[in-house]
Amino acid sequence: MANLEQRVQRLEDIDAIKTLKNSYHLYINDCQFDRLGALFTENATVNMGYMSDGSGVWRGRALIGSKLAEIPQHLSQIKQFLHNHSVEVDGDDASGWAFLEARYGVEADSFNVAAKYEDTYKRVDGAWLFDTMNVKFYYTAPMLAGWAMRRRHQLARVADIATLESPLIPNPPI
Repeated sequence: MANLEQRVQRLEDIDAIKTLKNSYHLYINDCQFDRLGALFTENATVNMGYMSDGSGVWRGRALIGSKLAEIPQHLSQIKQFLHNHSVEVDGDDASGWAFLEARYGVEADSFNVAAKYEDTYKRVDGAWLFDTMNVKFYYTAPMLAGWAMRRRHQLARVADIATLESPLIPNPPI
């Protein structure tokens, strides 16, 4: 019976983590940016890669919440669609990954975006929260140019994105 209880608990934990991840994207899509910070642990870290504001890794719920609340200052439109969320649970810790397809707007310019989220989660006072969030962008390409153009500014593995000859956004979106 203990084995069955453990299996049920694991499934409930995975469902709660998927609900957490879905809430993150729902809040972004519904422009409820002020609610995002509450989804993170007190000492969480977020790395938005080359789409950050240049400040590197954000540390702590307060800073993460304030940075995410600034999204409308960088993007006039943002819609994100999550795919293939996979979760592994180990007690009060968990890890997961998911693919992202998104559309961003910066004034009159539209962008196709694809990325992979790699997250860790922690159960705090019975609730699952993000402990780390790392976004690895595959590409952020202007819609008019298409995502397969010769020099799109994607390549998360490129050491210095500023060296690419591409239509970079003056104030990179989050």
